[in-house]
Amino acid sequence: MRKIGTNILNFIKNLKLRQIIYLLVMVVLGLIIFGIDVYHDRTVDKQYDQLEGRRWSDDTRCGQVSMFFSENEGVNVDKINEYVYNINKGLIADGLQEADASTQAGNAVWDYCFSSVGSVDTVKDLKTVTAVAIGVGGNYFQFHPMRLVSGNYFPADTVMKDYVILDEDLAWQLFGSDNIVGMDILIGGVPHYIAGVVKRDSGKYVKAAGMVYPTIFMSFESLATYGKIDASVLSTNGTLGVSSVAKKSDDENGNGTSDVDTNAKGVICMEVVMPNMVNNYAKNFVIDKLSLNTTQVDVVDNSARFDNRNLFNLIGKFNTRGMQIKPVIYPYWENNARAYENIFAVLLLIQIVCAVIIFIMIAIIVVQAYRHRKWTVGQLVQKLADWKYDLESNMKYHNQKWKYF
Repeated sequence: MRKIGTNILNFIKNLKLRQIIYLLVMVVLGLIIFGIDVYHDRTVDKQYDQLEGRRWSDDTRCGQVSMFFSENEGVNVDKINEYVYNINKGLIADGLQEADASTQAGNAVWDYCFSSVGSVDTVKDLKTVTAVAIGVGGNYFQFHPMRLVSGNYFPADTVMKDYVILDEDLAWQLFGSDNIVGMDILIGGVPHYIAGVVKRDSGKYVKAAGMVYPTIFMSFESLATYGKIDASVLSTNGTLGVSSVAKKSDDENGNGTSDVDTNAKGVICMEVVMPNMVNNYAKNFVIDKLSLNTTQVDVVDNSARFDNRNLFNLIGKFNTRGMQIKPVIYPYWENNARAYENIFAVLLLIQIVCAVIIFIMIAIIVVQAYRHRKWTVGQLVQKLADWKYDLESNMKYHNQKWKYF
């Protein structure tokens, strides 16, 4: 080992300046490749909206698939229930689920959620704040586990549609505190009870997607009944975040009906987590079992979107990436993920260029070494034969030495 170290040290001492620069360039290129890998892995680990497949099961390889609908598709809860039925039937047919299993049971092999985007007027006492509203159904907070500041998420299977979750911004505007679990606000004149307060996503690209306003998470049915479903609300509603205080002589409206609209349409996203034994199985499964028209519905394999294979394909169609020909408006978490896809694709291209340069530089070194060699092929073969003989002799000696112990 000491001899090897000495040889390396002598090799470095004998290098010329241009050779040192040459090697340093190779080292820097290698560090760039390594640094990009570290940045990629750490950043992907923070994209919790895209990682339900990783969280769902320790025993089975699972994938997360998102379906994005236009509002014109008119997807409602009945349509979602139809999709749930077809997914259950398909999993049973493929031998992945028992006939009596469900997404709510302990033996569930899959789960889902759905959501819409809009706005509502939230009222506490005399103060009103127009907030971004995310209408949710299914196990939404399993897929989107935002950090709770206080309280809990409302359960996926609750029959009560009057639970809400506020972000910190809205909580402070209405109450001046985030310790408000169990209190109520009026939406459409109907009391809604606060299950928890969350820290709103605040990344650079989340903000670029328009999520800079007070936000409330509520049942899809409540949003459809008391608010306005509008997928483009983040770019078109100039009243978002506006607060107002009524005159003391005004009567607070608390006489709204509590009957929610169970036939409302406007679901723009359904997300599924399920077994994904081979690449694209889950994505192709939902397209096939739900008979989705992919010219109208955008289907995304969340679990694989940041893999190098997908990013490499993205590089090939980068010039058309910004073209939107499907009548779909993405929710903020999808816009955030697409922004990182673009970044990772560019970084992958940089890695490829660095790797190609390193390969060419190594090839040059090999060619130069071969041209200035002081050995022949016969000498190299003989040296290898001698090395093999010495190795076998040493092994035989040690075997004999310890034979009687």
